[in-house]
Amino acid sequence: MSTKKMVINTIIAALYVAMTGIFAFMSFGAVQFRVSEMLNHLVGYHKDYKYGVLAGVFIANLIFSTLGAWDLVFGFGQTLISFLILEKLFKPNDSEMKRMMMTAFVFTVTMVLVAIELYIVLDLPFWFSFVTAAFGEAVVLVVSAPLMKYMNKIIGFAEKMA
Repeated sequence: MSTKKMVINTIIAALYVAMTGIFAFMSFGAVQFRVSEMLNHLVGYHKDYKYGVLAGVFIANLIFSTLGAWDLVFGFGQTLISFLILEKLFKPNDSEMKRMMMTAFVFTVTMVLVAIELYIVLDLPFWFSFVTAAFGEAVVLVVSAPLMKYMNKIIGFAEKMA
């Protein structure tokens, strides 16, 4: 990986951690709206953005989560699996909005892993945890899609990784 890509991914990781920390009160638990998840949309612009997001998830969960190693495994795993699925789903001619909707869908469905974690660790009802965590994920990703599209016009996410 080039120095430029490493620096960009470090900035993304730092943004993810900062956003999760600022909104920590609503970033964990069965009912969560993790605003930093909006950065998942970056992978639709270039696959290498996943490294910064993954690092951010790991560090944020390490620092802020009360579930310890469980959140490092399940939270990080959910993000990694989602990115691997998206890499297989994305086609070169997919529109920006199609990629964002696929990202929202995949991340929402894979919240099943977070629900399993909450069931195992906190003994929370599985279906309640899945529905509320998935709902929060979907809301954040769908609502943030136009913002990320607007930011792309200003910043040019794909060009930054070229």
